[in-house]
Amino acid sequence: MPASILFKRIGSEEVHGSKGFERTFGILKATCIKENSITFFDSQSKQKAEDNESPFSRAEAGEPVSCQFRVQTECRAMNCHIESALINTSVDEWLVLYITPNGNDFVDDNQENSAVVKHIAFNQLLTNFSSKLINANVNELDSIIDQALAAYGEFSDVDRCYLFEFSENIEYMSNTHEWVAAGVTPYIDDLQDMPTTSLPFFISHISNGLFKIDDVSTIPDVGSSEREVFQEQRICSILCVRIMVDETMYGFIGCDIIGSPYSWKAYDIEYLRRIGEMLGNTLQNIRNRKALQKMQLELLKANKQLEQLANIDGLTGIANRRLFDSTLQRDIKRCQKQGLALSLLLIDVDFFKQYNDHYGHVSGDKVLKKIAKTLSKSCLGNDDLVARYGGEEFAVILPGTDSDAVNAIASRILRNVMFLDIPHEYSTHNNKLTVSIGLISQTNDSLKAVYKQHRAQSASWLISQADEALYRAKNEGRNLIKS
Repeated sequence: MPASILFKRIGSEEVHGSKGFERTFGILKATCIKENSITFFDSQSKQKAEDNESPFSRAEAGEPVSCQFRVQTECRAMNCHIESALINTSVDEWLVLYITPNGNDFVDDNQENSAVVKHIAFNQLLTNFSSKLINANVNELDSIIDQALAAYGEFSDVDRCYLFEFSENIEYMSNTHEWVAAGVTPYIDDLQDMPTTSLPFFISHISNGLFKIDDVSTIPDVGSSEREVFQEQRICSILCVRIMVDETMYGFIGCDIIGSPYSWKAYDIEYLRRIGEMLGNTLQNIRNRKALQKMQLELLKANKQLEQLANIDGLTGIANRRLFDSTLQRDIKRCQKQGLALSLLLIDVDFFKQYNDHYGHVSGDKVLKKIAKTLSKSCLGNDDLVARYGGEEFAVILPGTDSDAVNAIASRILRNVMFLDIPHEYSTHNNKLTVSIGLISQTNDSLKAVYKQHRAQSASWLISQADEALYRAKNEGRNLIKS
């Protein structure tokens, strides 16, 4: 009987199979099968059908069956459409299940219409996932690949469909995505960081683009390692195609048939290759996007470094005159708009030329670094800016700081510099290095008046006032604060 049929007497556990069923599922003796040797799975949930939900039980209970199941025998599992019928004979009442496979075996290569329908269905599947993958970001990619493998596995009626990725030097390969049919054991957790040297026969073929085995038992002895691995996993037929990214071998996509050999058709290879190309193109796009993002980040980092170099004093590591000028103009506008006071300090290292001449320029540079560090520690506000104004002169902008507070900060600076205890033979203050400070502090009302009167020259006016105060401090004995 060419049709794929299972039949049994009502009330009996002995199931008979037709020659068509035997051929479809690769069973050597289908004429006498135990009912419990055939398992039915829900094709959607992949859950095993309960005893009372199996096609035999439902039909025997008088419920006509016409639906999808995954039928698993000891040799093969396939997605099938099952219809039931009851046949009465003069001797017994028989229950019959008509089993129509949905996958490759159902398509007769000589039936042109069936092939065309299958080809159209595949193109629809490919189009659906291509549109998803075109705009996929890195976070969505894994989910979409899983969906694509599941859709292809169910479409092709294979038992397992998977994606492997190679390490950069192709020394290792890992199973990154896997779909399995109902009742099939997953192996993804066991197939991580596998040395490619352990499967030389496979690697030699997949490196050329294709690994196709219709019957694993026919793998020659040169591939004995592969044959042993496949047989341990009950794989009888295997098909894999290479995935290329950036003209290098990225990995491969593959599918397995478990239980019985299967002769892979030309369209099987073509369909799997097109799925592999789709994934390869997506992975290429993702890699290109990552490379572009990396370049953009590197460019931003370089620009930030250039900006820092343009705004930071190379010797002391604090703000330079350029950043000081732009910050002061910005803070004047901000403080007068927000109702804040603004204070400014100009600081000069006393007798620095004499220090340089006596102790040398290397020691002079070290002193400037220490002064810059001390100034930064002495000014505690988040918006304060300490800058090297020029030579041995420093400046501090103190937005939101009134007269009392800025005098306290200036006194702290004088004290902290003295605490550095830097010897200076030409200093008039216990032969210790000191600084002189000129300050100006503006309330918000006076700042508004200055801004109204001087506008673009407001910053220059404030600097000139602080500079005059600094001149007085130096002229009156140094190590002083003047406003």
